[in-house]
Amino acid sequence: MTQPRPGPYNIEMLQKLAVRLVCIAWALWFGGLASLFLFLTRLFAVDRPTALKAAPILFLIFERYQLLLAAATLLGVVAWRILGGSVRVTVLFCLFAAASLPAALSPMLITSRLDQLRLEGQSSSPQFKKLHGISMMIYSGQTLILLAAGLTLPWTLREKMIPPSATLPDQTA
Repeated sequence: MTQPRPGPYNIEMLQKLAVRLVCIAWALWFGGLASLFLFLTRLFAVDRPTALKAAPILFLIFERYQLLLAAATLLGVVAWRILGGSVRVTVLFCLFAAASLPAALSPMLITSRLDQLRLEGQSSSPQFKKLHGISMMIYSGQTLILLAAGLTLPWTLREKMIPPSATLPDQTA
C-alpha cells in the first residue's frame, strides 16, 4: 500500500511554519542576549552587591534558555532547507550553527570554571578575571553572529521558495 503524497498546500504550510519558528527563535535568542547585557550593566552600575549575587544566577538560567532557542533555530532552519529552501537558507544555517557552538560549549568550558572560582571566593583572582574576559568575548561574538543572522533573514526571506513539486521526487512510476 502506497502512502499518499503530501500536497503542495501541506509543504507550503510546513515551509511557512519552519520560517516562523526560525524568526521567533532568533528574535528571542538575540533579544535575550541584548537584554542580559543591558540589565546586568545597569544593575552593576546601580547596585553592585546585588549584581554580584544576581549575575551568576541570570547567566546560568540564560545558558539553558539559549540552548533551547539554539536547538529550535537549528531545527527550524534545517526544516526550511529540506522543505524547499535555497543557498541563502544554508548561509543562515551556517550563522546559526556558529552561534550555537559557544552556546553549547561555554557552559562546560567557561561557566563551570567561573562558578567554581566564585564559590571558592576567588572572584578577584587573575584566573577568574581571565575567564570572565573570555566569557565576555564569547558572548559578544555570539551576539554579533546573531546580529549578522538577523540582518541575513530579510535577504533570505526575499528569495522565492522552491516550489514543493521541485523538492519532492516524482512517484508516478
